Amino acid sequence: MIVPDFAAEPSDLNRAERAFVDAVLVCHGVFGQPAEAEFKRALQVMVEYAQQVQDNPADGTPSALVKRWLAPLSKEDKIRLAAAAFVRFGVTKPSIFQIRAAHREVFGIDLDADRS
Repeated sequence: MIVPDFAAEPSDLNRAERAFVDAVLVCHGVFGQPAEAEFKRALQVMVEYAQQVQDNPADGTPSALVKRWLAPLSKEDKIRLAAAAFVRFGVTKPSIFQIRAAHREVFGIDLDADRS
């Protein structure tokens, strides 16, 4: 698959797309300004995620536990977690364990750290 030319530069992305791409880059070990190839690879992951969501739409709402963990997060942070769960586990409907692992990956702390 070829990445479409909808975004030639990181500044061409909207906030949601930027959050997704940023999380993909972090999961790939890219911190700071990505090289063009790294940026294109992150865009490709976003396209693959969108295709998987379209091919396998949600069949219901997340569990009460997942909703509770996600509730305090911003829209962009939820998108970052979705991206990290997709990169790490290949899933578009992550379990609570995958969400927690994705949170550690993107934010460097466990979701449970400030809920003791």
